[in-house]
Amino acid sequence: MNKLFFLLRPNFLFIILFLSFSINSFSQVIDDEDNEEVIKEKKPMVVEMDSLEEDGPTIELNPGAPEEEALIKKKKKKKKKVFWGIKTKRQYTRSLSKGKVVFELFYSLPEYEKPDTYSPLKYYFNPEDKKIERQTTSNPKYGLPLHGTYVKIVDKDTITTGQFYKGTLTGRWVWYGKDKDIKDKKFYYMGFPKDAEITYYDSKQNKVKEVIPYQLGELNGIYQSFYENGRKKMVGSYKYGYKIGDWTEYYDAVDKRGRQRKHRITKYRNKNNVYRKDYSGPKIKYEWDEKGKVLRKSK
Repeated sequence: MNKLFFLLRPNFLFIILFLSFSINSFSQVIDDEDNEEVIKEKKPMVVEMDSLEEDGPTIELNPGAPEEEALIKKKKKKKKKVFWGIKTKRQYTRSLSKGKVVFELFYSLPEYEKPDTYSPLKYYFNPEDKKIERQTTSNPKYGLPLHGTYVKIVDKDTITTGQFYKGTLTGRWVWYGKDKDIKDKKFYYMGFPKDAEITYYDSKQNKVKEVIPYQLGELNGIYQSFYENGRKKMVGSYKYGYKIGDWTEYYDAVDKRGRQRKHRITKYRNKNNVYRKDYSGPKIKYEWDEKGKVLRKSK
């Protein structure tokens, strides 16, 4: 008997171990099923969209995106046609000169504004005639004052660049030669040469008395003197230090049309070379009295 038990002992142990493992596994399954039922009984939190207020919190994938897009759009915007804080209109003219196509690219004020009274020359764009007009006086009939950059092109070659301020020359003006080299360069401020000597009647420098057009230490340009009320007294031109062309003197009076009365016109000339020191001398062309009657007229 003892011998038989000894032989069956290993099998008996195996059976006991198998039954123990099976019971544990069955118990594990029951526990898992119970846990699963407990999990199924837990309900997730649900928030209805209608319950959210309009100003409720939101989630953005890229909070900085709107600012970046606005920045990109801002960079892509074209530069405004603004010069010295004033909005302008882009203009151009096209013409023919000696068989060559001439373009003038520039800007003008959107509406008429009177240029500086003391400026010797005023520049306007005439929309009807599609051309630039140069005048010594101010009048809305001339057109819109030029304001901003200016470029003149002849057969695709740039020959002149400069700037205007409310109808007057200002800043640097450059003229180019055939080989694109600089032919001439001048600087202006409010219509006057930058180096001009300007004297005034008042300490606040509002009433101009005289403008002597010095450029690089030499007399070049338009000379002007004024009465204290702002009317012109004398106007003429210098070139390379010499008086040239017509010099006009005025009375401090106007006619019925509001035009200032002229006193005398003197012409400075020389047949061969107006810049020579031995020029033939000035010659009076016209002379009037204060009422406009002609006193002298040269042939």
